[in-house]
Amino acid sequence: MRTGFLRNDGDPKKRKGLVLLSVLLVSLFLLTASTGFALFARRSVRAFDGRQRAFTARMVCEASLPAAKALLELHPGKGHAPGDEVFSPRILGFPEAGVTVEMTITPLNGRFPLNGIFLPDGRTVRSELAGPWRRLWRRAGAENIEAAVLDFLDGDGEPRLGGGERDGYLNRPLLSLNELLFVPGMTADILYGTETRPGIAPLVTLRSDGKINANTALPEVLALLDGLDGNIAADLVRARETRVFTSMEDLSAVPSFPASARAQLMNVLSFTSSHFRVSFTVGFADGQKTPLEVILERKGSAAETVRWEEP
Repeated sequence: MRTGFLRNDGDPKKRKGLVLLSVLLVSLFLLTASTGFALFARRSVRAFDGRQRAFTARMVCEASLPAAKALLELHPGKGHAPGDEVFSPRILGFPEAGVTVEMTITPLNGRFPLNGIFLPDGRTVRSELAGPWRRLWRRAGAENIEAAVLDFLDGDGEPRLGGGERDGYLNRPLLSLNELLFVPGMTADILYGTETRPGIAPLVTLRSDGKINANTALPEVLALLDGLDGNIAADLVRARETRVFTSMEDLSAVPSFPASARAQLMNVLSFTSSHFRVSFTVGFADGQKTPLEVILERKGSAAETVRWEEP
């Protein structure tokens, strides 16, 4: 009779070999299983630790945010400049959580207001920004897509001369600069630049009240404005290093500033900022750091949270 067991009258060497092979296979299976479980457990612990750190970082940043708002609300408001004490980095300690937080406030109105290009009708380009808009795209070597970008952003479905509406166009303000990559003809090189040609990204902002802060504006941005050029922009930057601009009279006091530009720039230049980025770096005891950012908008004397962002 046959059974599923080895016969006792078989070759003892064969039986020993089969037993040894079985033991090896079982050992290999157990080793593989234990290794897999260990890897799974390690990944689970890391994932849990990551979530816990992210939660801790968010909580201490939320606890620090009122301090940032208070600093902005207490600012006298005559002018926001890089040298303002309110924009100095600050270190906040949370010993009960075992972390420290470095907090820095940065005004955001120093660049071209991409979401402020239109009048309230959502279609008509603001006259004071029409020239700077053309120069922005010319600087990037992308004049051919300037009208298409306007069609992409404006609030209606009517095509512009040289543009052309398409299905899928946003027809709304941008939430992220990367949304511009959906414009036909737009490339990452045009948006972010190359080693040989600048892109538009460093010169634009999505967060502003539609005006450019003369105290924080990049010289390249000032040079785009009607009536100004690179030399005048450089003079303005040098002048604001010794005093904060608070009015058009302060700009007019710079010898190279043309009197004719004053009226042209009244509706495009300001001396304070409406939007600010609060950058947090949360440092843990083991040296790991977690960055978080918050966008604030100052309305009157109050600072309100616009959104949390990942850097």
